[in-house]
Amino acid sequence: MKIIKIIILSVLTMSLVLAGYIYSLTFNPEGRMDWGQAMFLKLVGNNDSQIAALKKMSIQERSHFADGVPININGFKIDTLTITKDSLKIFIYRQSNLPENSPVIVYYHGGAFLLPWHNVSVTYATLLAQTFNAIVVGIDYRVAPEYSFPIPNNDCYAALEWTIQQIQQWGGDSTQIMLAGESAGATLATTVAIRAKKENLIQLKYQLLDCPVSYIPLNTEAYKKFKNGYFLEENEMLYGVESYLPNVSDYTNKQAMPFYEDSIIDIAPAIVITCEFDPLRDTGRDYAKKLTDANIPTKHIEMKGMLHCMPGPFNEKDRFKLYSALAKEINLGQ
Repeated sequence: MKIIKIIILSVLTMSLVLAGYIYSLTFNPEGRMDWGQAMFLKLVGNNDSQIAALKKMSIQERSHFADGVPININGFKIDTLTITKDSLKIFIYRQSNLPENSPVIVYYHGGAFLLPWHNVSVTYATLLAQTFNAIVVGIDYRVAPEYSFPIPNNDCYAALEWTIQQIQQWGGDSTQIMLAGESAGATLATTVAIRAKKENLIQLKYQLLDCPVSYIPLNTEAYKKFKNGYFLEENEMLYGVESYLPNVSDYTNKQAMPFYEDSIIDIAPAIVITCEFDPLRDTGRDYAKKLTDANIPTKHIEMKGMLHCMPGPFNEKDRFKLYSALAKEINLGQ
């Protein structure tokens, strides 16, 4: 009996020590971080070696960059199609119980304009499909440095055109389309939304922009505070920018960086998500304000204590809760 008490006491002591250690990680000079993000940051460390390896990889090798991230596609029908002569690939995710004329989400994945479709993309695609009860068309657009601006943007626009014309074959309603993306994918979604309105292609229902880059953020307060030591680091961001926009003159090109667009009129309502400890935070904040100032219905949500796009396994429930709440609020398809 005494031994059992000693074991229980030891376990409790170790649990308290571990909890205290995790709690201590949440404190940093810029404020309190979410515990799950603090743990994730401690586990991954800096990304210098990863970025060095990334620069030497082919596109095919980069598609396996996130193979360590687990995916769950149970309950999904997934079709893979090549839709242009340039071999633009898309993935159509459908849950088996979806009714006819379901809403559609055209999803542009993140990855600093460098990573093609990968495991993290799959997790976003399935999350969007589940929370919004929608068909998700995931776009494997061509990426830098092999394919720089405007090729990724044109791929993303071509994918929207294809979706409008063809998604009825999969039971989708082409009049109920939302664009979604995270990080670089959110930036591409903004450029597609603006172009679609200018060319009178379609009246989109919504834009879901998760940590978008609306302009090059090198001089913002958030960038200066969080550019190193907060998951998304300066070496990755600079390599992504220089690869996507090899011509410095394009840094302020409105077709690449939507903050510089001077005629945002009647584009789709937007949900803009930013994260407190994200070096890109201020570009999202500023773009949300720009949309609001242009009388575009805009909801800006800042996730307190979170890193760029809330990475890691400890905060999956937070993202599911956020997307589920947004799905109920906007009621896509109605």
